[in-house]
Amino acid sequence: MSPAPKTDATARRHARGRRMSPAATAVTASIAAGSLALATYAATAGSGTSEDSTADLRASVGQFSPTVAADAVAALSTTAATESTGMFAEARELRAQQADEALGVSTGILGESVSTLREQSDEISREMAAERAAERAAAEKAAEEAAAERAAQEAAAAETAAEEAAAEEAAAAERAQQEAADRVAAEEVASRSTAREAAPAPEPEPAPAPAPAPAPSGDPRSIAQSMLGSYGWGQDQFGCLDSLWQKESGWNPSATNPSSGAYGIPQSLPASKMASAGADWQTNPATQISWGLTYISGRYGSPCSAWAHSQANNWY
Repeated sequence: MSPAPKTDATARRHARGRRMSPAATAVTASIAAGSLALATYAATAGSGTSEDSTADLRASVGQFSPTVAADAVAALSTTAATESTGMFAEARELRAQQADEALGVSTGILGESVSTLREQSDEISREMAAERAAERAAAEKAAEEAAAERAAQEAAAAETAAEEAAAEEAAAAERAQQEAADRVAAEEVASRSTAREAAPAPEPEPAPAPAPAPAPSGDPRSIAQSMLGSYGWGQDQFGCLDSLWQKESGWNPSATNPSSGAYGIPQSLPASKMASAGADWQTNPATQISWGLTYISGRYGSPCSAWAHSQANNWY
C-alpha cells in the first residue's frame, strides 16, 4: 500500500523541523561551547576539592559569554511561542478542513439518500397510476359488457314482440279473408235464390231423401257425440271436438263473442249462417252442432284437424 499523501500543513511542519532559527543556532553554539569547556575541564582536572572543582567549572564556562546564552534562550522561547501559535492555527485549519470534508461527505450521502427516496417515490407513483388505469379499464370493460348484454336483451324482446305482432296480424288477415269468403258465398247463395225466384217454376222433381233428423234434445256433448258417425268419424274424434268447442263457447248455445259477434256452440260468424241448418238455430243446440260439424267437415275434414288449426292460430 502506498503512503497517504501529506497535507500542506504536515509538509510545512516537517520543513520547519528541518530548519533552525538564528536564536536556536546561537543556543546550540553556546551549548556546544559549554560542552567543549566541560570536556576540557574534565580532561585537566584530576584532583582538588569539590569547591575547587566547582569554581574551576564556573570559570571554564564563564569563558563563554553568559549574555549570549541568555539571549539565545530568550530568542528560543519567543520562537517557540510563535511556532506554537502557528501550530495551533495549522491544527485549527486542519480540523476545519477535516470538518469541511466530513460535511461534504455527509452532504453527498444526504443528497444520495434524497435522490433514492425521490426515485422510490416516483416509482410508487407510477405503480399507483398504473393500478388506477387498470381499474378504470376494468370498470369500462364491465360497463361495455353490461351495455352489450342489455342491448342483446332489448333486441331479443323486440324480436319476440315483432314475431307476436306478425302472428296476430296474420291471424287477423286470415280471419278477414275467411269472413270475406263467407260473405262472397252468402252473396252467391242470395244471387242464386234471386235468380230462382225470377225464373219460371221448374217442373216438380222428386223430393230428395230427408236429411237425418237432429238428435233429440239433451246434453250438447251427448248430442255431438251421437252425431259423429253420420259424418264418417269415429269416437276418437270426440276428444278433439270437445277441446275445440270448450275453448270456443264452453258448449253454451247462447255464447256470444262481444268483439266479433260470433254466436252459439260452434261460434258461427256471422251467427245467421246457422240458419241453413234450421230455423231454431238461436236456441237449439242440436241445430248449432249440426251446422258446426258440417262446417268442420267441409273446411278441415275432421274435428282433430280443426283443433290443431285452432291451437296453432287461436281460431278455426
